[in-house]
Amino acid sequence: MRILILNQFFYPDHSATSQLMTDLAEGLVDRGFQVTAISSRGRYNGGEKLPGKETHHGVRIERAWATNFGKANIAGRLCDYLSFYIGAAFKLLFAPKHDIVMALTTPPLIGLVAVAIGRLRGMQVVALMQDVYPDVAIALGALRRRSLLSRTLGWLTRQMLKGSTRIIVLGECMKDRIVEIIGPERLSRIDIIHNWADGATIKPIDEKESSFAARNRIGNAFVVMFSGNLGQVNDFETLMESASLLKNQPDIQFVFIGEGAKKTYIAEYARINNLTNVRLLPYQPQEDLRVSLAAGHASVVTLADGLAGLSVPSKSYGIMAAGRPILFVGDRRSSIAALVQTHDCGEVIDCGDAARVAQVIESWAHNRRHADKLGLNGRAAFEKYFDRPIAIESYVQCFLRCGVSGVKSWDIGEPAASSVPSPSSESLV
Repeated sequence: MRILILNQFFYPDHSATSQLMTDLAEGLVDRGFQVTAISSRGRYNGGEKLPGKETHHGVRIERAWATNFGKANIAGRLCDYLSFYIGAAFKLLFAPKHDIVMALTTPPLIGLVAVAIGRLRGMQVVALMQDVYPDVAIALGALRRRSLLSRTLGWLTRQMLKGSTRIIVLGECMKDRIVEIIGPERLSRIDIIHNWADGATIKPIDEKESSFAARNRIGNAFVVMFSGNLGQVNDFETLMESASLLKNQPDIQFVFIGEGAKKTYIAEYARINNLTNVRLLPYQPQEDLRVSLAAGHASVVTLADGLAGLSVPSKSYGIMAAGRPILFVGDRRSSIAALVQTHDCGEVIDCGDAARVAQVIESWAHNRRHADKLGLNGRAAFEKYFDRPIAIESYVQCFLRCGVSGVKSWDIGEPAASSVPSPSSESLV
C-alpha cells in the first residue's frame, strides 16, 4: 500500500507533529508500506531551509517551496501557510499516485488540498485531526465565534471532513467535537488513535544517570519541568503564579525547555517578580530527550480553558514513557485529564488554581517516593496502551478500512514483536 503524508513539517524538524509523523512513516515502511511525505522546506521556527528532496529510513521526502518566516509574528506565519498551500498543491498534483493521502492540520485546512486533489486523482483521503480549526482560534479569542471569517472557516472544515474517507481523532472528547461538526450519521468514519512516544528510546532512568542536570547546573533541587512548544494553547499564567508562591523554597526549581509565543511572557514574569527558581532553556536535540525528561522529577502539561477536544498535548506520552508524574493544569473534560485520573499517574488541577498547583508541587518535593510511584503508574499504562508499535498498528488498521482496491490485510507485514492489540477507546480514558 502506498501512503502519502501531508504536513507542513517533517524530519528533521523538531516540532511535535514532525516527530510523530517521522515515527509513523518509519514504522509503516518497516511494515511494507511505501511512504512519501510532502512537507515544507521551511522549519517550525524559521531559519535555514531544508533540501527539496531526501530519503530518510526508506521514506521519500518531497519538500514544497514555501516562505520560511517561522512563528515570530502572525504575518510571517500566514505567509508560510499560504505559500505552503500552493507548493503542496503542486507536489500533490505531480507526485506519483498513492493509494491514500493522509493530511494533518498544519497548516489549518491543508486537508482541503488533500481532498480536492486526492479525489481528482482517485486517492482515498484520511484526515488526521491534531487540532480542530477554527474552533481553537475562537477559544483563544483570536476569532469571534459568529464572525463571517469564523463561519467561512467552519464551513470549509466541515466540507473537508465530509470529503474524507476516514477521520482520525486523538480521543473521545475530540471525537464528540467532530461529531458535532459532521453529524452522528458519519460516526462510523471516525477512528480514535492516541498520539504516542517511543518506549524503546524513552525509558525511566535515575536522574543521576542524566548528564542534563549537571550540564545545565540545575543542582539537586526538585525539578518541575515543561518541555515543548511554549504556545498560546498553554496556561502558563497559573504555573508562573505558583512559581511565585514557591520562590522562597530553593529546593524547588521550574525549568522550561522550548520556544514559542509565550516564552517572552515567562521570561518577563520571572524578571519582574525576581523568580530565581525559574530557568528557561532552548530546545534540546531529539536524541537527548530521554535524559532531559529524566532531569525533571515532575512534568507539567497545560491546556487553556475551552480547548478540551480541540487540542491534545502530545508531550503527555513522552512523560509517561519516562516514568515521571504529570501535573496537568487545564480543562478537566480533556482526554489528558481523564488519562491522568484513570491511570493515577499525576494530578489534575483547574486553570487559575495556582495555590493548589504550589501545594501539589510542594507535597511531591517532600515525598518523592509518592511522586515516583505516580510516574511508574504512568509508565505501566504507557506500555499497555500508548507505545509506538501500538499506535502504528492502529494506523495500519485505519488504512485497511479505507477499502483500497486490491489491498488485503495479509498484504501488510506483521506488527513488531513488542506490539499488542490496540484497546478500545473506552478502556483508555
